[in-house]
Amino acid sequence: MVTAIYSFPYVHGAEIWLLLWLLGVIGYLGICLMIKPNRTKNGVRTTIIGLLIAEVIVDLVWAVIYYPNGTYFNYGIGGISGWFLGTPVLGIIAVIVTALNSKNEI
Repeated sequence: MVTAIYSFPYVHGAEIWLLLWLLGVIGYLGICLMIKPNRTKNGVRTTIIGLLIAEVIVDLVWAVIYYPNGTYFNYGIGGISGWFLGTPVLGIIAVIVTALNSKNEI
């Protein structure tokens, strides 16, 4: 998200990028909180920490892809492929968080 906010002056359509990010976060939290072990106090905390870890990972990768020399590099239409990185990372983190919360519930 930090990379998307930083990209506002350089990328036409960065507001769409932030909207998709927001939908991804809402989806992640919605799916995670539907699972019982994630609804405990510790489960919610672990879910939010997982979200923050996923955001740091995705932001670092986006920074490397889109700002290789410290300035924005425009890939054109090919650059849209980097936008889809967040979904699998959030999915993997959701599985890990749910497994950790299920293990801690016992």
